[in-house]
Amino acid sequence: MPIRKEITTVASAAMPFEEDWALRRCRYAPEQAPVGRLCIAAGIHGDEMMGQLICYEIAARILQEPDSLAGIVDLYPILNPMGLDQGRRRVPVGTPIDMNFCFPGRPDGTTLEVLCHALLHDMLGADLVLDVHASTQYKSELYEIRTNEADAERLIPKARALCPDLIWVYPEHAAYGRSLTSALCSAGTDALIVEADERRRKPQEIAGGIVSGVFCKMREMGLWRGAAREMPQGEIPIVRTREEICRVTCEAPGVYVPEDRIGQRVREGEILGSVIDALRGEVREAVLAPASGLVFSQRSYSAVYPGTLIARIRKEPV
Repeated sequence: MPIRKEITTVASAAMPFEEDWALRRCRYAPEQAPVGRLCIAAGIHGDEMMGQLICYEIAARILQEPDSLAGIVDLYPILNPMGLDQGRRRVPVGTPIDMNFCFPGRPDGTTLEVLCHALLHDMLGADLVLDVHASTQYKSELYEIRTNEADAERLIPKARALCPDLIWVYPEHAAYGRSLTSALCSAGTDALIVEADERRRKPQEIAGGIVSGVFCKMREMGLWRGAAREMPQGEIPIVRTREEICRVTCEAPGVYVPEDRIGQRVREGEILGSVIDALRGEVREAVLAPASGLVFSQRSYSAVYPGTLIARIRKEPV
């Protein structure tokens, strides 16, 4: 059975350097009446590339198995195209602004506020919105689903079918309240943050794991009738409070050489990596795990300074 593929400009604005800033959506929909709608947004930070590959892989799977699509899938792969062009996190116009701090936007506001307002209203009413982000420079992350504590009880059960390695419940804070996911949840549309790792392994491997989780979720929602991975049967680690996280920093400056601990359970006192002095041929500091637990965030090979974040560990329950 054929499907409909439609590319739409949700909103656009003329820039002063003879370039348009356009927010575009690609919709995949069955010919028959759809049973629901999933939106996937990516690229709100221009230096995060994993979302584009995830959107591509989802589109490719749908096009390979069009008869399996029973609902609408809307892909918004590049929300900050100018940031993507320059590899910058923020919108590189005038004073650089983080686009994810500008929601819900306003129809009569600045150019960025108008675009954010239009994007938000284009997604409203979806059964679920996934906002895809990626690890920052010099940091690896597990495949995580993130939400905030105000929506956690409602959204954690919905996150399980995405098959993440970890679910992280954010505390309430002002920055999250101005994000796309917070604005959607406040307006009555369920939204979750997907955190991917684009620093450690082949991007195809990382994207493949997340895409398989998305199709598992689509099957649970009734949007997908084809094959999908099984729902996770075991416990998915959940971080609910600050007290459950051990934040590891270094004390010495130098070059950090990590051990490969991401996704592993370490014991208290186990080495996470070393800060070296290349000139003197010395180890300035052996960074040890202050607590036992799951390493879900890890610094990669890079220069470090006193106080640099090295790892986050989800502490073992006592």
